[in-house]
Amino acid sequence: MKKILLALLLALPLFSANLQLKSGSVAAHTEMMMDSTIDPLNNSLRAEITMDGDDITTLKGKFWVEMNLFISDKSDRDKSMYKEVDADKFKLATYTISSVTKTEGESNYIINGVLSFHGKEKPLSAKAKITTTNGAPTIEAASMILVSDFGIKMPCMVFMCVRDRVDLLVKAAF
Repeated sequence: MKKILLALLLALPLFSANLQLKSGSVAAHTEMMMDSTIDPLNNSLRAEITMDGDDITTLKGKFWVEMNLFISDKSDRDKSMYKEVDADKFKLATYTISSVTKTEGESNYIINGVLSFHGKEKPLSAKAKITTTNGAPTIEAASMILVSDFGIKMPCMVFMCVRDRVDLLVKAAF
């Protein structure tokens, strides 16, 4: 009996399924004080994610984006942003999931993990709505970072500075 139980426990990881990302994006909202909003979007989210059966709390893996693929409504500003975040040197921003916890309300979760950005790693939690259709999850997660935590100083023009806080919205459909 102990051998059967041990064999079943050892086989559990075999039930994890690699999920194939169908579409994904990251929006990064910030503002220039006393001026306008800045909303670059990257529609080239990539992922290596697994999930055990239909259990959303077993989501594991990572997401990443290429930093030079964020596009806003002003290409000159985008070029300046690429320079500020050293996109040539730090090509990827990566988020590795460490845990997913169910919270109050239908489809509400907290995703905990580590964001690797601009050569630094910091813990990052996101509030997420995660639904499944035929066992395939769709994730809509929101969080925020201070770019100064990653060693980046936002640009200023005279007395107008880009806000240090960046609100992140991630959408991923598997």
